[in-house]
Amino acid sequence: MSTAPERRIIGVQLHHSVALGDASRYATNMLTALESARRRALDDEEITELIEQLKPLVRAIGIARASAEMRLRLHQADPEFRAYVDGDLPWPDEDPNGFVARCRCDDRCLYHDVGRGTEADCNCDVACRRHAA
Repeated sequence: MSTAPERRIIGVQLHHSVALGDASRYATNMLTALESARRRALDDEEITELIEQLKPLVRAIGIARASAEMRLRLHQADPEFRAYVDGDLPWPDEDPNGFVARCRCDDRCLYHDVGRGTEADCNCDVACRRHAA
């Protein structure tokens, strides 16, 4: 049992490809539900029209998601990738206006507090970029 004060993990900075992935899944689910409704409603023309309107949008959202995911994969080769994920820097393909670096000073330590990883994962007494200056 640890006597260290409770420290929280605030989280990571998600790339917008995550939100586009959600949008893609929701749109696909909507299309699937409409197709099911059409089968049950004996090929209702109104539902068929909705499906035909939705199909190009579902495709466009999928293309936007795939494009954003490709850019995210390219960012992984960037030496600053960890800083993007940690919230120290804005993602290069997102609007930096209003960006504020995420404070990680009170995050729990993977190694000491959670018992995972190695000593290289230790963030005890490491100031975040926002407070390191």
